[in-house]
Amino acid sequence: MLKLLVGATAALALGGAAFAAAPTTVMIDGQKVFNESMTATKGGDLIIGGSGTGAIYRAKAGAAKATVWIDGTKMGVKSFLGVFAHDASNTLYACSVSPFGGPPEPALNKLLTFNLKTGAPKGSYPMPAGPALCNDVALNKAGDVFIADTVGAKVLKLKKGGTAIETFAASKDLAGADGIAFLDNGDLIVNTVTTGRLFKINPAGAITELTPSMKLGGADGMRSSGGNRFLMAESGAARITEVTVNGDKAEMRVVHSDPGVTGVALVGKTVWVNNGKVNYMMDPKLKGQDPGQFSVYSVPLGR
Repeated sequence: MLKLLVGATAALALGGAAFAAAPTTVMIDGQKVFNESMTATKGGDLIIGGSGTGAIYRAKAGAAKATVWIDGTKMGVKSFLGVFAHDASNTLYACSVSPFGGPPEPALNKLLTFNLKTGAPKGSYPMPAGPALCNDVALNKAGDVFIADTVGAKVLKLKKGGTAIETFAASKDLAGADGIAFLDNGDLIVNTVTTGRLFKINPAGAITELTPSMKLGGADGMRSSGGNRFLMAESGAARITEVTVNGDKAEMRVVHSDPGVTGVALVGKTVWVNNGKVNYMMDPKLKGQDPGQFSVYSVPLGR
């Protein structure tokens, strides 16, 4: 019995050490990347948007470095926000926007599509007239594209096979709409980066506010994690949470804590954390300092 107890204790200690080990890190090959969004293919490739470079980076599954895969500057792009890989249609969706801190350039504000295997351009869809910002993207099971419009207080929609982006849901409550993700039941979840709110929008476009179990701070990128759950990055609260939606309640569980997180991706039971070091752009004490090398890294989902 004593031997069994000693063995069990040793196993637990080793298990704890393994759990506490440094997360797997993928370095991004570039300077001033400020990686704002990240997505993953079904095969585990990581695709990262550079808000500071106008490039999209890719790391093959298991690789230690992400390199420039799509050089958006060759087509006039200056900054990328949301990126979303859709394996079923072999398409990468990416939001082109005006550079952070610079004057608005409406012509840059559009949804671009690329071949998910080769990176070749496929399509370009301008945002609707008026104030609009293409921030993040999610697709429903039918293949329709939904876009969080941060400055327009809307969720936009590009129908599968369509050529023009239209309004799906609009409300002053959606001001600052940022992260966006679908639950398995077809409800769309949207967070707001400026006001720290969570909303559920059903397929008919009806909006319901959710009550989160924690106060949101700098709510940013989101990704579905199965069933009625999704993962969310919060730069202001310095954490990644998994959120479970039940009715109008949103129960939050902290997966990982880290300042500057802007996005998240899920590969199996592994959470990939996108630390875009947004705090170096927003915090007066850090602004202008060298943010150093940019990277993404993995942590366990924890369930």
